[in-house]
Amino acid sequence: MPETRRRVVRNHTDEILNYFGKCKSCGYPAHAESNRRIYDTGEIETLVIASCDLPCGWSDQVSPTTMTGPAARRG
Repeated sequence: MPETRRRVVRNHTDEILNYFGKCKSCGYPAHAESNRRIYDTGEIETLVIASCDLPCGWSDQVSPTTMTGPAARRG
C-alpha cells in the first residue's frame, strides 16, 4: 500500500511567556514557543521549541519548564 502524505493545513505559534529554561549549549536563559500543526488528516501535532536568547545558535525541542501553573500554585 502506498504511503499517504499528510499536508499541513494550519500552523499556529504561541510564545510561552512563563518559560524559564536554559540554553543546553551555553547555559544562558532561553525562550520557547509552542508550535501547533493541524494536518489534512485531522491530526494535531504540538511541539515546544526553545531557543537561546544569545546568538550561540542553540535551538531544540523541549519539555516546557514553567514557574507558573498547577504545580507552582501548590506551594
